[in-house]
Amino acid sequence: MQVRIIGAHSLDSKHAHHNCFLIDECTAVDAGSIMSALGADEQERIEAVLLTHHHFDHCRDLPTLALNNLDAGRTVQVHGEPPALRTTNTLLLDGRIYTDATKVPEPGVSPPLSLRPFAIDETREVLGYRVSSVRVDHPVPTMGYIVSSGGLSVGFSGDTGGALMGFFTHPTPPDVLLIDVKLPERMRDEAERQRHMTPGMLRQELLAAKEAGVALPRLLAVHRSLREEPELLRELAALQTELNVDLEPGYEDMVIG
Repeated sequence: MQVRIIGAHSLDSKHAHHNCFLIDECTAVDAGSIMSALGADEQERIEAVLLTHHHFDHCRDLPTLALNNLDAGRTVQVHGEPPALRTTNTLLLDGRIYTDATKVPEPGVSPPLSLRPFAIDETREVLGYRVSSVRVDHPVPTMGYIVSSGGLSVGFSGDTGGALMGFFTHPTPPDVLLIDVKLPERMRDEAERQRHMTPGMLRQELLAAKEAGVALPRLLAVHRSLREEPELLRELAALQTELNVDLEPGYEDMVIG
């Protein structure tokens, strides 16, 4: 199993993209950049999306993915928690902005998207991958995922202000965990309000895991603010040195596995 980072940031720009990841070129985790950052041939290989929550930077490209599927006569599975699927469908996919992506456009033609409700703490098979959901801490219902195949498990925290212990102590703990570290420590009040992490908040999570005797995976910090990135990178490097953990920033086009 290989995971490619499509987007490692909280905003979209010419050279950086919304948090988005691609597993073996066929399964996306979130959909903030799967159309804007991928070529047409890459888009057509996507068969499933694991949606962490309904905030725009994580679901933005679902309407254009649906339109592309309609033209190609394909159906992509979209797995996610019921509130995320319901809100995304109501506001983006119901026919008022683009075509209703979940309905059969005409007899004998498959709908562009198939919404598949996913419960918290559920494990299911998706395209041959073992996928488990983990509750995380964000203002709207949000869940992360652990995806396993071929002896490798990769975790995706989604947006979260903490709650990483659910990944560290999971029956199938990830070998690599992509984590939301959006803002520097001087913006901690804002991060706590938004329920994103700072390096200091991540430090607390890692110390708690160490004190509990829990093994830590390789950690890749993503969903970083572009404006604050230089400061964030300095703080992450200092944290890595202080705690002697396998921690580094994730970048667009980085490949895991």
